[in-house]
Amino acid sequence: MKHYMGLILGSLLSASAMADTPSYNFVQAGYVNADYADLQPFDLIGFEVQASAALTEAFFTTGRFRMVDDTISAYKLEETNWQVSIGYQMPYGKGTVFDVRVNYGDIAFDYTEPEGKFNDSASHYSVSSHARHMLTEDMEVYAGLEWQFWKKGSDQKAYRLGSMYNFSDLAVGVEYVKYSDSSAYTLFARYNF
Repeated sequence: MKHYMGLILGSLLSASAMADTPSYNFVQAGYVNADYADLQPFDLIGFEVQASAALTEAFFTTGRFRMVDDTISAYKLEETNWQVSIGYQMPYGKGTVFDVRVNYGDIAFDYTEPEGKFNDSASHYSVSSHARHMLTEDMEVYAGLEWQFWKKGSDQKAYRLGSMYNFSDLAVGVEYVKYSDSSAYTLFARYNF
């Protein structure tokens, strides 16, 4: 998967034409593969949905929901993860936009083993910043940084890299997210409205 993402990003970065500023009005669904450093035996697979809507020319809101799980013999791990945000976008020349976001989210784990079921959850506040750039009229690349402040547990940092190809109102893309203790790859389809 890492090899394919490198090829996709490399081919997109070789394009030179620029296009209009990326849109903040979309709905998206994707296939996710995630793992945690402390939970190496588990290879969590599932889905993620996202939505974003421009509130004004500068302000927008986003929401994300992810559910992944894995079963090894009689042991099962499930993760449910959601986040909502409000952001401010700043166009920078043709085809580029920067944004800052204030986020609130929660992550919950359910662990099942022969002796019983255990669960835990934690919420967090975070601040994130993203750069989105249209390489051509149809190709977008983006990158982001996030600083999370957890109510329990250690604070975390994350970075996000992605690219997508637009087919009119529809787009397909790939994204990689690396947190302090976990990472995830997402293949997604997006509808821009």
